[in-house]
Amino acid sequence: MKHLIEFFPNMKIEFTEESLQNLDDIAHYLFEETKSKAITAKHIRKLRAFIKASLIDFPKLGRPAEEFGKNIRKLVYQRYCILYIIEQEHIDIITIYKENLPKI
Repeated sequence: MKHLIEFFPNMKIEFTEESLQNLDDIAHYLFEETKSKAITAKHIRKLRAFIKASLIDFPKLGRPAEEFGKNIRKLVYQRYCILYIIEQEHIDIITIYKENLPKI
């Protein structure tokens, strides 16, 4: 019987320098908007926790995003797009960006 969801126990999540810079940029923006270190830190923790909780066991949860490159997948969290690639023993988080509202 073929399973619809593949299970990859103990996958490691690795953030590229670009994705770490993205998190830093997001934190700076949030702090400028809220003037609260606590709110900013909580938001970044929740974003990182979502990425890890979602992808550690189910790396194929995000949709294929070949428009960004070969084997790249996209996961969305509260309008943040997380682009990543599944490697043999880990997942590389490539970039994180805020998705703008569509123009109608």
